[in-house]
Amino acid sequence: MPDLAAFFFRQAEASIHVQFVYSVAESRFVFVNAAYAAVLHGTVGQENAELPALLARLHPDDRAFLARYWQLWQRGQMRDETEVRLQQPGQPDQWLCLTPTYQQAADGTVLLGGELRDISATKHYQQNADTFNTRKNAVLEIVSHDLSGAFIQVQQLTQHLQAELPAQPPNHVAELLAVLEATSQDSVRMIRDFINLEFLSSTNTDLKRSRVDLGATLRVSLAQLQQEHVLLGQPFTYTLPTDPVYVQLDTNKFTQVLTNLVSNALKFTPDGKPVAVHVEAAGPGTVQVRVQDEGIGIPAALLPHVFERFTPARRPGLRGEPTTGLGLALCKTIVEWHQGTISVASTEGQGSTFTIELPQA
Repeated sequence: MPDLAAFFFRQAEASIHVQFVYSVAESRFVFVNAAYAAVLHGTVGQENAELPALLARLHPDDRAFLARYWQLWQRGQMRDETEVRLQQPGQPDQWLCLTPTYQQAADGTVLLGGELRDISATKHYQQNADTFNTRKNAVLEIVSHDLSGAFIQVQQLTQHLQAELPAQPPNHVAELLAVLEATSQDSVRMIRDFINLEFLSSTNTDLKRSRVDLGATLRVSLAQLQQEHVLLGQPFTYTLPTDPVYVQLDTNKFTQVLTNLVSNALKFTPDGKPVAVHVEAAGPGTVQVRVQDEGIGIPAALLPHVFERFTPARRPGLRGEPTTGLGLALCKTIVEWHQGTISVASTEGQGSTFTIELPQA
């Protein structure tokens, strides 16, 4: 029979990722492979002496989390991968993904093993993609709203002109106005269909979650949305936690949920009335995101149906914006993918509050 122990040892030695074994009883590493030098810039054989300096480079926001993780790991209660950051003077943070293993011998000796992978390039690429996606969503919403508004005005003016026509107008005038009205309606529908198609297609992908500070992550999106609302003349405010609050998040997907909820608030809120987003820790292990408006509200009879696909609760916006009735159903799906919940409280004529609750990481 092949010597499997020797095979796996050679495999660990040759890995481009850091492979290690730590003895809890001895409080020291008993094995580290050569990748330690390439990934963590240390000296193989000096890893125990270098450990305090390595831990001192941990990002301050990750230290409390990693301390809890370490306690669970020592008790054999941690099997999940996690991501941590090491600070590098004058350089971007180094992102590492830790895959833990746990082994307890017959005599009670506990060994903690694992693999450390440098995922910095992937994280930096993802951050750039998230920034681009946020800007894209904001631009699409601005373009959609502005173009739709212009065509809706043309449609309304056309209807006004039709009402002012004499009883027997020239045929060509009536026909031209009818064409103008139909074209305006088609243009508004095409614009909204394009936005809905973008949302639908971008949700039809796998969820890619990572541990992030929710406030810091949403700050960029909310600033973009605030800029959009300023351009549209709509009051918009947001509040974020003062301390880091961590969640496992697919940033792109959750940003789409937030954008959709704020867009809905804009649709059903009269000009000059405020829209607000509040992000805060809400009880042990939970974070809450609320989107509030002082719009027309939702009739009580429709409230139980707002998260259904092709819901009977779908209504055109105050400015004539159409809807497929899919937006809130997709929001609910994405939130539930994050092991979260979404709910709504609304009073007709006073406004609505959509509340998302997510588990903290």
